[in-house]
Amino acid sequence: MAHRGEWRAEIAAGWTLLATATYACGTGVSALVYYSFGLFVEPLQQHFGWSRGEISTALVFGSFGLVLAAPALGWCMDRVGARRVALVAIPALGLVLLLLSRFEGPRALFYSLFLLLNVAGIGTSSILYSRAVAGSFDAARGLALGLTLAGPGTAAILLPLLMTAVIGEWGWRAGFVTLALLAFSPWLPVWRWLQPSVAQAKPGLEAGLEGLTPRAAFASRTFWVLTIGFGATAVACSAVVVHLVPLLRDAGLKPGEAARIAALVGMGVILGRVGIGFLVDRLFAPRVAATIFVITAAGCALLLAAGADAAREAAFLIGFALGAEVDLLAYLTSRYFGLRHFGVIYATIYAVFWIGSACGPTLAGRLFDRYGNYDLALALVAGLFLFGAAACLALPRYARPADTGTDHV
Repeated sequence: MAHRGEWRAEIAAGWTLLATATYACGTGVSALVYYSFGLFVEPLQQHFGWSRGEISTALVFGSFGLVLAAPALGWCMDRVGARRVALVAIPALGLVLLLLSRFEGPRALFYSLFLLLNVAGIGTSSILYSRAVAGSFDAARGLALGLTLAGPGTAAILLPLLMTAVIGEWGWRAGFVTLALLAFSPWLPVWRWLQPSVAQAKPGLEAGLEGLTPRAAFASRTFWVLTIGFGATAVACSAVVVHLVPLLRDAGLKPGEAARIAALVGMGVILGRVGIGFLVDRLFAPRVAATIFVITAAGCALLLAAGADAAREAAFLIGFALGAEVDLLAYLTSRYFGLRHFGVIYATIYAVFWIGSACGPTLAGRLFDRYGNYDLALALVAGLFLFGAAACLALPRYARPADTGTDHV
């Protein structure tokens, strides 16, 4: 186990970087779009006459943008640093959101704007801020990543409440303008404080990094088990998160009540990311992940059986699983493949993860369009969580346990 004094010293030395990364990650493309998209579904459906499945398909095109841009992002981060990339990507994201607020049609253009959204804003995603934090912390890396990725969890709590009020009062166009303003907001903090202070305090943490080459990582069994397993849970989480508000509205809940329940996803994300980050500095991370995914599968089954009566518990568990998977994905990438080419390797895994995140809402929307309810979608989600748990249990020990900062029993 990492020495407690070293763990505290890293947090104390890098708290400004950590606070900046947390806020910026919470106002990046993944958080702003992912946790607010469900609130645009019904207004867009009413305005344009599109089905829920057609609207949700925009996220698939967004994932294409991420897949196209992720390798370039990883290459840039590994060479020019996270800060410079973020300073360009933050205003680019805001500008595309402003374009969405002026959208008039056709649907193909709507899809194209979501593709552009992820290309322009990928430098504001958790890929970038995870790289900045992972390269500056070692003994406290799990907790530092958890705190950083709790930023989107905070967005998951606040965005449903904020966007419900904004869209309800001024319409969906004002909703996209609000998202654009939030997207612009972290530019100054990133310019001032996203500095590798911890790495400078600990010579050798960033310099002379060790790790697998991308080719060696992509050829390994561990890479594919990690990628496919977490990709499956991404489909599961996104399907429920995006369609939770429509599902609850269909069950008879009022918009405000449905939004308050959806905000519990954010509470689960925050507790999941911080709590899991704390645990994986001490316990074997894949077993922690498997346990969380099994519990969340049970929560989805409960939602299927009890409907709105179990919505609060299910929303919290889904958020907890979502918090665990993104946190663990960054952590496990750094432990299995090292930091030398972390940007490229993590960006590739995260691209697949985001494809799953985009396919989940579309799949759930199509199943709703066909059957008129979400029953089959919820059953599928539970099965995918169980598959993800099995994949985690198939992961090996870290190649170099002495470097992980953990004790394995």
